[in-house]
Amino acid sequence: MGATEIVQALVSPAEKLIDAVSGAIGKAYEPKYVRKMADAKAYELKLISETVRNNSDVPIVYDSTGVSIDTSNFEEIAKRASSRLAYQEIAKQQNIEAVVDNAYEELEKVESVSSEPVKPDWMIRFFNSVEDISDEDMQKIWGRILAGEIKEPNSYSYRTLEKLKNMTQKEAECFQLVSSLALQNSGRYFILSDNELMHKYDVYFSHILQLEECGLMSMQSLTLTLNVSSSQMDIIYDSGIVGIIKGKDETPRKIVLVIYTFTESGKQLISAIKTKEKTQYIIDCLDHIRKNNQMISVTAHTINYIDDKGKMYYNQKDILTVEETNQEGNC
Repeated sequence: MGATEIVQALVSPAEKLIDAVSGAIGKAYEPKYVRKMADAKAYELKLISETVRNNSDVPIVYDSTGVSIDTSNFEEIAKRASSRLAYQEIAKQQNIEAVVDNAYEELEKVESVSSEPVKPDWMIRFFNSVEDISDEDMQKIWGRILAGEIKEPNSYSYRTLEKLKNMTQKEAECFQLVSSLALQNSGRYFILSDNELMHKYDVYFSHILQLEECGLMSMQSLTLTLNVSSSQMDIIYDSGIVGIIKGKDETPRKIVLVIYTFTESGKQLISAIKTKEKTQYIIDCLDHIRKNNQMISVTAHTINYIDDKGKMYYNQKDILTVEETNQEGNC
């Protein structure tokens, strides 16, 4: 593929978002920064008036406290029901646009994305999921999901959308806590099933159980087997640190770790929620592995970057040894 073809395959993230949103909700989406150019209150009043007018012929009252519908003169229950539905539609539209605004802010940091369109069915399912989401923190998470799908279509499954839709704020906070410890190996996301390590970071079995009920983790303890020798290594890593595990001689050895794993939906949500990782956790895990397996070598290194093909580049300095030295010096 030539340079010209590559340029043609990329589009503006903002334009792609606007096109996808407009196609799904049947109106031209205006980014929040454009709306701020005009009087915000005037824009809001215009939006509310048009929404009510399109749904029901009822009077509206708008003041500093917000919007309300005057039903004092209504005697027919049908008109009262119509008023209620109109008000609900306004709230849904406000929720949708708040989520899209968050997605727009995420995409402002991106120069270009693939021109591959987001599937219309996915967009419809997405907006059906977010129309009742009024919590600002949850709207930010949904905004990141929309931005991620705009950048790379098929990143988030229908199953993931459904699971997130049914999550409470408390469950989302639980997921943020546990996922801040997530480690990776060969496409699996997991935490070690070790009570002492988990409790150190305020994670308990009840959290795992709660996330299994949400369909984001498995509470069943599984095993991760690392096959190593002096000429064969395996790795465990998070976004910033990679642990390299090797044997001390040519004898093949199997290191078996008991783990709790994230489901496919859990893996997809980790990238959307963007929880700040607790980097000390991977250091503690690697130290735990080393102390319980005397015939292996374990080192930890800062990741410089991972290229498009998945090849990892890291600093040669062993932070695990530095950590141990610092601990000894403080005794």
